[in-house]
Amino acid sequence: MIADVMVNGSMAAKAFMDTGSPTTIIDSTFAANSGFKVNREGKRLKIRTPLITYYCYPLMDDTINVNGLRNTRPVYVGNLKRRKGFSDIDMILGSGYLAQDGSRMLTLNIAKGYVEYGRKEIGKEFKKGIMTVDEHDFVSTDAPLRLYTQNDGNSQLSGRFVIDTGNANYLFLCGRNERVSEFLKMKGIKPEEKIMQGKTIQYIRMQSAEILGKEVMMKGAPLVILPRMRFYDYTGAIGFKFLKEVEMILDYDNNLLYVK
Repeated sequence: MIADVMVNGSMAAKAFMDTGSPTTIIDSTFAANSGFKVNREGKRLKIRTPLITYYCYPLMDDTINVNGLRNTRPVYVGNLKRRKGFSDIDMILGSGYLAQDGSRMLTLNIAKGYVEYGRKEIGKEFKKGIMTVDEHDFVSTDAPLRLYTQNDGNSQLSGRFVIDTGNANYLFLCGRNERVSEFLKMKGIKPEEKIMQGKTIQYIRMQSAEILGKEVMMKGAPLVILPRMRFYDYTGAIGFKFLKEVEMILDYDNNLLYVK
């Protein structure tokens, strides 16, 4: 999910919208060309993804503004161009922004191609759930996930799921989470495997999945099981393709989420 944004009111940038990232990261080339100063003496941030590890340093400035939204967390600089498909991306826009009305409410309507910051009236058609924001500002919800596999088997997995627009799949599971490993063993599920950039990725072919009261038809799409994640307490994540089929409001001020 890519947006054209203005940084600090004067610099045009292409931002990758990632609710699964609590941190905003500016590409090192864009930072240099835009005159940002990097604090090389500051604490380095190490961010692991399934295929790439980023090493980032903080900006000298405390924060930035994006389209009039004020970031409430430190901003880091790293080489984003290393990631495949990120050659035109200038920044990863994480969570933690204050709207112009002072609220921390974010509406995701990916199907219509927009996100909106600011207070919004919640209609009766929305279902309410509890949202958890941990000490690292990862946004998640506790919910049961009902899985329907290609062999028509169905089962339920409960746990905490990150709301992650940066994950291109419908969902993924954290392979090192105890709930996930016990679930796969108990159900006798043996994941398929694929080699990507020299690393083994496991997955299950799915017919459909249901979470937060919404069932999506996956039509044989993979449910990826990631072996190394930095948040082992999480069962998995709800990804871009799933979120594209709903409208979701994240109310950071009251730790609630709404789904339609």
